Amino acid sequence: MESTTPTDRRAWLTDSILLAVVPAMAYVLAFAFEYGYYFAYGFPQELISIDLNRVFVAGVIFLGGVLLLVVPATIVLALLPSEHPLTPAIAQAVTFALAYMVFLVYYWRFDILAWLLGLPLLWYLGYKFGLPLLTQRGVRGYIQKFRRQAQTQQERTTLFRTALRTLGPTQGAIVIYFFVALVLAVSFGWSLAREQVYYFVVPGQPERVVLRIYGDSIILAPFDRQTRRILPEYTVLRRTTGAITLREERIGPLTVER
Repeated sequence: MESTTPTDRRAWLTDSILLAVVPAMAYVLAFAFEYGYYFAYGFPQELISIDLNRVFVAGVIFLGGVLLLVVPATIVLALLPSEHPLTPAIAQAVTFALAYMVFLVYYWRFDILAWLLGLPLLWYLGYKFGLPLLTQRGVRGYIQKFRRQAQTQQERTTLFRTALRTLGPTQGAIVIYFFVALVLAVSFGWSLAREQVYYFVVPGQPERVVLRIYGDSIILAPFDRQTRRILPEYTVLRRTTGAITLREERIGPLTVER
């Protein structure tokens, strides 16, 4: 029977904790997505309600992104020579680069947010692979420069290095990817709300537009067709109170009157 070292136990516990908190991560991501709608429409955030369907969809999307991150990273690790001094750094850089690529796949645009999230990746690559060329000019050969710089960095403990050493490279990358996904969820919800064209409209005077539906609660707000502005007067209707007529119309994109 094989003995389990403390390092193995710590890695096993870390993987187990990550698996156990996946539902909580999915719930947080689903809430973050709806929070993007709150930012766009301005209705009271207390009205946000997350059901199991939204949590399931968020979990599937998040796990799909994790697979897009872990599978290619595992393939790259298998192809790299294990004894080469650059292998750990390259594996770590590839993992972070893949996390950024997964973000771009889901985000499907390259705007200011993509630039802001890409800057830390560029800084990391320059710090990891470019800095040895500047700080170790007296050392011959890039590999020797990299080794000398790595030894210097090991003597200085940083929060980022401590976190990666505690969690492990793959687990640390997943945690970083989760925070990137959190930002993506909020921005994606906000973007969908700002660009939405088709809305359900409740006939009557004044006409009211459906902003979001949470369970049996429908969040409505009056709007001006000419200016395409939503008036910040929110009403919550219960679907259980009786029949409600909804008519889908192309009236957007709409903005909130400030």
